[in-house]
Amino acid sequence: MTDMATPAVEVQKLWRSYERGSETVHALADFDLTVRPGEMVGIVGRSGSGKTTLLNQLGCLDRPTSGSVMIAGTEVTGLSEAELVTFRRDHIGFIFQLFYLLPTLSVAENIGMPLLFARRHSHERVRDMCERVGLAERMSALPGSLDGGDMQRVAIARALVNDPALLLADEPTGRLERRARDGILDLFDGLRADGLAIIMATHDLEQADRCDRVIELRDGRIVGARAA
Repeated sequence: MTDMATPAVEVQKLWRSYERGSETVHALADFDLTVRPGEMVGIVGRSGSGKTTLLNQLGCLDRPTSGSVMIAGTEVTGLSEAELVTFRRDHIGFIFQLFYLLPTLSVAENIGMPLLFARRHSHERVRDMCERVGLAERMSALPGSLDGGDMQRVAIARALVNDPALLLADEPTGRLERRARDGILDLFDGLRADGLAIIMATHDLEQADRCDRVIELRDGRIVGARAA
């Protein structure tokens, strides 16, 4: 159950710096961001602007050079690697441009994998997620028999099956034709109405306009922010 009073994301003075020879590169520089439950934020910017670095920080896939990252009320920068694995599994969902489905597993089996890893597999939960994304009639199908839009729906259901507080989406409709893309964005609308926070990195400005806010990055800094 989402706590609507606690920010899904609260980042303060976040820096992620790398050494490149004698040069220090700041992939994120003095970065602040707050995202509320039920809010969808689009992150735009050219390649190298810091979008992927930001998603890696918010997804607990990389540690910052300095600064604070709180996800669903937990300061994650001080967690051990083992604690981060559990935290990611229980609180953060990920979807990508590539679907990363296992081709020999059915739709239901792909969706249920996170529950299996958490040792709390539930056929009822998997069935509910299939219904939520419109795949109740395709639970036994293999990914190869699905079109791109339905494969992304499987990936979304898999990301949501553990009931995360935050969904991170990296170019989630980049490989889809327009009708399938619009269907995925309609699904996102329903998820945010239920209180899920969504952060979506995209090159598609039309897609970004479906968000509540759009933030533009350049050289790891926010150079523009607007309501969509």
